[in-house]
Amino acid sequence: MNKKYIDDFYQRVSQNESHEVFTLSLPMLLITKNLHNVSESFFKSNYDLIHSEIDVLAALYFNNIEHSLTPTELYDATIFSSGGMTKVLNKLEDREYIKRTISKEDKRKTFVSLTKNGVSLIEDCIKNTSCRLQESFSVLSQKEQNDLKKILSKLLYSMI
Repeated sequence: MNKKYIDDFYQRVSQNESHEVFTLSLPMLLITKNLHNVSESFFKSNYDLIHSEIDVLAALYFNNIEHSLTPTELYDATIFSSGGMTKVLNKLEDREYIKRTISKEDKRKTFVSLTKNGVSLIEDCIKNTSCRLQESFSVLSQKEQNDLKKILSKLLYSMI
């Protein structure tokens, strides 16, 4: 990102009231892209995984204590297509980070669960990512961070 571009953007947008909303959306977009790109590079170089694979592992880790979801629940949690999800699941299963098991009660139902290796990997990713994110947000005071959490939560819930 170039500071001059951002300064010019704010200056131009503030000249037209109907463009003011972009002073909210563009920073969120640029911050999201930056956080995503830094994470993608980190995950690839440290774990040889891409963001979508980490997203699946994180969804399994955070959604319940058994670290297990159905593929449909994973689609909902990660916003993937079923074809994309199958490819990700196959790679994670080949690397022994997840396992798929068929329900004993309903043979049509499959569960995707983290293996011990998967839990260990995602916990390491979470620890390292947490440190990187804390550093990124350290420019904000604790009150600003709390306010931002509330604002972002409110925006997010308004979209579902």
